[in-house]
Amino acid sequence: MVFCSKCGKKNSPDNIYCSECDFILMKNEYFNLDKLESFNEIVNEDNLKVLEENPLSEMEYAIILKNIARMAREYLDELSDEFKSRSTLGKIKMIALSYADVTYKSKGSELGSYSYNRIEIDDRLNDCDLISTIIHELTHHLFNEIFEQMLMYIWEVEKSDALEAYVSFTLGINPVLVLANEYCAHTVEGRFIPYGYQNYGSFNNLISESFDLKKDSEIIYFALKLGNSIAYDIIRILEGFVTSQVRHDIKEVFKNDYAKAPDYDAILLESEEMFSTEEKLNHMHVILMSGISIAGEDINSREIFKVFEEGYHKSNN
Repeated sequence: MVFCSKCGKKNSPDNIYCSECDFILMKNEYFNLDKLESFNEIVNEDNLKVLEENPLSEMEYAIILKNIARMAREYLDELSDEFKSRSTLGKIKMIALSYADVTYKSKGSELGSYSYNRIEIDDRLNDCDLISTIIHELTHHLFNEIFEQMLMYIWEVEKSDALEAYVSFTLGINPVLVLANEYCAHTVEGRFIPYGYQNYGSFNNLISESFDLKKDSEIIYFALKLGNSIAYDIIRILEGFVTSQVRHDIKEVFKNDYAKAPDYDAILLESEEMFSTEEKLNHMHVILMSGISIAGEDINSREIFKVFEEGYHKSNN
């Protein structure tokens, strides 16, 4: 069974396009069960039924976004004097700390990474690269957070290690959603750094590694459009804290720190294409339902779930 992410209709796994609306399906070939395996600790028919019967309204989704913004607002209001006194990098780090832990590393080729509510960045970077990397990795966290808050609202439950693990599983086993997440992170990062310093390198690498540009063109376009649609929401959240003055200060940091001249080629990857709020919510709703269907197919799910849950338990405690 494959859910259509546009109209929600159940389709045969043999279908390429939805039998109801002719939209391309995210079939099992786009799910890397053999790489990440899966878990089904919270996967059951009752939860699936609740999800199917309770799609979020636009008003409910707006409430969720406001709640996510409120998390940072409450944290930063308590530390308002400290926030004002911080450097530009310090302000960006405080915004990130209102949502996730921020730690440093001193080895490896990655500028930064995100997992289990923890942002890790390389302390050898200059300030401008630290700023862009923190924003990029924070976006990955907020991408997950939105889906987590949707489940909490629909299932009427508190956040738990199990719920966070389920969302990470759902978004991580599907390379289409990984691609959407990566495009989202680059787009949000690009909003807050100076024009000409945007970089979609890891997004391009994912396409090269996991997709065929010709065969998968429609699904790549879907990932870009979904990622851009969620990026719009995350940008709205962060603009409440990364004000015009902070953005001006970021420009000054880049002017002083960055040795290379701006490169405008990456700007071409920015897009105005977005789903309407109704379409976006339909896609996100089906993604959450699809996770239950996919997880139920993997006999090793409970063992892998423990790994995810332990990762969150260690990070959250």
